[in-house]
Amino acid sequence: MIYCLGPKGSYSGQAAAIFSKLINDKDIIYCNSIYEVFELVDRKKGSDNIYGVVPSENSIEGSVSLTQDLLLEFPVKIYGEVNIDIHHCLIGYDKNKIKKVLSHPQALAQCRNYIKKHGWEAIPVLSTAKAVEKVFEWKNEEYGAIASKESAELYNLKVLDEDIQDYPNNTTRFILIGNEHESLECKNTQIDNYKNINNNYQKYQNNKKSTIIIELKENKPGALYKVLKEFNNRSINLTRIESRPSKRKLGNYIFYIDYETPKDEDELLQSLKKHVSYIKYLGSYNVF
Repeated sequence: MIYCLGPKGSYSGQAAAIFSKLINDKDIIYCNSIYEVFELVDRKKGSDNIYGVVPSENSIEGSVSLTQDLLLEFPVKIYGEVNIDIHHCLIGYDKNKIKKVLSHPQALAQCRNYIKKHGWEAIPVLSTAKAVEKVFEWKNEEYGAIASKESAELYNLKVLDEDIQDYPNNTTRFILIGNEHESLECKNTQIDNYKNINNNYQKYQNNKKSTIIIELKENKPGALYKVLKEFNNRSINLTRIESRPSKRKLGNYIFYIDYETPKDEDELLQSLKKHVSYIKYLGSYNVF
């Protein structure tokens, strides 16, 4: 069973459909929020084969802050990653009559210049697909939605404009989360299936990626350097490093680090413990 941000037609749903084929699980359940995805996965931690799909990072707007915070809050691991090319469309009835546009806050931000050029009011909702659902239900020509072409087709609404994002190379990283006790591997046959179902497939990355969350032991010059030096000493490539507030005191931060999984990962993690007061290992996983 895979939980994802809904309703049907959302970009999260597209990512969930890919993962469902990779792990041979056809049950996709749509949720009202990213928090609900985490909550339901956690609530069913005694059950097997319970997963969630959430957006983690966008090439235009950066990390999805809520997802990062919930990765720390809930006892989950990451089991896979897929990158989806985002093509935002203006959806509605009549472009010339639109005064307000609805979408997820990230989508609104990704189309900021387009919205400003037309002088429309931006209204945030829980997801891009939810925006289309509301425009369909309201049947008011003054409202439009920013979402995928698939969402428009589901509700038989018009695509009034395509590729309206401010930057052409708009990609969102989605991650497959699950409870810590799960054990999941995507087999080669499933990878072949992915090649067939994803037109944008270019190359399967044999090197796995790992993610950790750390808090430094000391807040003084060179503290972060000592952590990074452990990666440098082992020639381990970092693919992301990002700080987030610890939410305990102004100026206190935790760090999210993605890196290419090394063969001696256990030894790396042991070496990091010398420099940190907290470490959470979110797992090693394939990127598709």
